[in-house]
Amino acid sequence: MARTNEDAVVLATVRLDDTRLLIVRHLPDRGTVEIGWWHKDEAGTPAQGQVLELAAEEAEINGFAGLCRQALESDPAAAAEGGQLASAGPFVDGADLAALNSGGAITLVRHPEPGNEIRMSRDELALLEGMLPGARERLTTLGYGLPQQDG
Repeated sequence: MARTNEDAVVLATVRLDDTRLLIVRHLPDRGTVEIGWWHKDEAGTPAQGQVLELAAEEAEINGFAGLCRQALESDPAAAAEGGQLASAGPFVDGADLAALNSGGAITLVRHPEPGNEIRMSRDELALLEGMLPGARERLTTLGYGLPQQDG
């Protein structure tokens, strides 16, 4: 899923420090939900960092919420570096989600799309997991997936 600058609806945000912001947003033109880090560059301008993009489908968003919960409940010592802590899917489009042990942090990945991943500490993942119920509620109100057009 390519990253572009189309319209987006912010579903949830949390500021982690003076320079980083975690944003969950709906990109209705693409029918996706993006979870991403934003930071200030050297000039103080907001710039997007790592992003995980999910299909804006109820099953995948609910699967992602479950994945986050399972990853937080997992024992990081039980998985080798790069080992799987939790998984969800496959979904309608054949994609699946995984939470991987990543040097004391957790990397959330959507397979089979290369580079569609985001890395965060357990504390950051706990913040994200706490944001998800409100984000899902707002997404339900807005409508999942691609906008329907009369034709």
